[in-house]
Amino acid sequence: MSNVKKAVIYARVSTEEQANEGFSIQAQLSELYRQAELLNLEVIKEYIDEGVSGKSIVGRPEMKKLLADARQRKFDIVLVYKLDRVSRKLKDALEISDELEHNNVQLMSLQENFDTTTPMGKMVFQMISSFAELERNTIVGRVKMGMTERAKQGKWNGGLCLGYSSINKQLVINEQEALIVKEVFNLAEQGLGLKAIARRINENGYKTKRGRLFSTNGIKQILDNPMYIGKIRFNQVENWNEKRRRGKNENFILADGEHEPIITQEQWDKVQNIRQKRSVKPSRSLEPYILSGLLKCPICGHGMVPSRSKGAAGQTYRYYTCGQYHNKGKEACRPNSIRADKAEQHVFEELSRIVSHPSALKKIIAETNKQRSHSMEPIQEEIKLLKSKINKIAGHIDKLMNALLDEELPQEIVKPKLVSSQEQKKQLEERLEALNTELTEADTSPIDYDSVQRLLGDFQLLLSRVEPEEQKILLRSIIKDIQVSLEAPRGIGRHITKINLFFDFTIDAMEDSYELLQKIYPDLEQQLYTWSTSSISYGKYKRDMLESLNSLPLFMIRFPSINPVSPVYLFE
Repeated sequence: MSNVKKAVIYARVSTEEQANEGFSIQAQLSELYRQAELLNLEVIKEYIDEGVSGKSIVGRPEMKKLLADARQRKFDIVLVYKLDRVSRKLKDALEISDELEHNNVQLMSLQENFDTTTPMGKMVFQMISSFAELERNTIVGRVKMGMTERAKQGKWNGGLCLGYSSINKQLVINEQEALIVKEVFNLAEQGLGLKAIARRINENGYKTKRGRLFSTNGIKQILDNPMYIGKIRFNQVENWNEKRRRGKNENFILADGEHEPIITQEQWDKVQNIRQKRSVKPSRSLEPYILSGLLKCPICGHGMVPSRSKGAAGQTYRYYTCGQYHNKGKEACRPNSIRADKAEQHVFEELSRIVSHPSALKKIIAETNKQRSHSMEPIQEEIKLLKSKINKIAGHIDKLMNALLDEELPQEIVKPKLVSSQEQKKQLEERLEALNTELTEADTSPIDYDSVQRLLGDFQLLLSRVEPEEQKILLRSIIKDIQVSLEAPRGIGRHITKINLFFDFTIDAMEDSYELLQKIYPDLEQQLYTWSTSSISYGKYKRDMLESLNSLPLFMIRFPSINPVSPVYLFE
């Protein structure tokens, strides 16, 4: 048995594939287990991404888990039914293949019989992956062509829109929601801004399509949406997940729709004219708010945003205010403001204190390492509890199914209970999956004092030399969040209670701060050239390469990676 190689199975199917091709998970598993038996392989685990696209690795938790386990050399072979199950994007397929090869793991496909560890096998793999991407792009192109034609004809292509309901694939006015849309436009016609409208709407008890409070961005989307004057707008953005704002399409489709308008053209034009007059770009502050987003509201936990207030003598004070309150009003939260100048000074003083007083930093590191050594325990306890709950609910579901089949109780009583139990079981299973992933990626190794001390010293020196906007970027490289006191004593105000440090020098995390890090380490670009331009991603950090670099004092430190309540606290 010792000569038997350990294998794992990876299976994936998108909703469309399962519906159109019958390419079910069970069908893949059946064939793969038969193949494993023929090859005398011991299958030790299954990784199944069900109902997810092969466009990219994002949103595929099981593939991420598989790669994490591959790094720990838990198996020798990955079995897949077909190579396009790995990815339908050539770049992702090659990166996953390289990751497996780097860890001496063979990728084996049932439909395409070749070995990716040989030059010829690699070439075939690349060709097949290219065709898989071509096939996907062709399908996407056909679907987009059909949706474009529908939009030109004034037909709706799906999605949620406040004010309308979808009935038999047709947009029909939802009278209750339409009242909210009309109120938003009426308030805008009176000259109110986005923030004022959001607050008024929330105060009146209105909710979004998903039952949430309205934000300023939500109000803006309503006022920008030509659907309310009977138009269909399509293809306003392209590849949003990859391009974000750069994916905006100026040549989008705007056609007369088949649905009824909620707002008159006259009111639409008037509102847009008022908004145009109000849209004055604010002047850039000479004192940027370098802690915005890092400071957290002591009540709701959301990031705090810039605000200003005038004193009795007319002087202007800078504050950080709860973002929820700022965007949605008092229905969402309270201001919970903290003086900006005092908060910023406090952060700089604390960073200076731990650098200049070794005993303070040593105490912090010692406490953090103690927490890290035991950080798996609460996760393991929760996993144990979740498994018990899932088994209990599964038993309850079996009883309900038997009652339904035996007609012991009326269907109208059993079915709602069955649906509710199944949904509860699904939620628990999703949480269990997330915890298992967290446990797989856990790192309990102790943090090195000398590395942290040197890094903080270098950062402190650079912070004193750069402009505020650059300080803002740098602080986000080493600070996870900053906690603020709920109490605000008269004459003193709120103060900072905790600064949670978080160091992460993976390529993705260094994207914004790379140029600034060069100011700390001038030869960074030369030394990291191969690493930073490598196609390897998804957590492949090339430890051996990075450890040989003298410019970076540490490989990677993620203080709260396992247990979010155990980052580095600066005030203990």
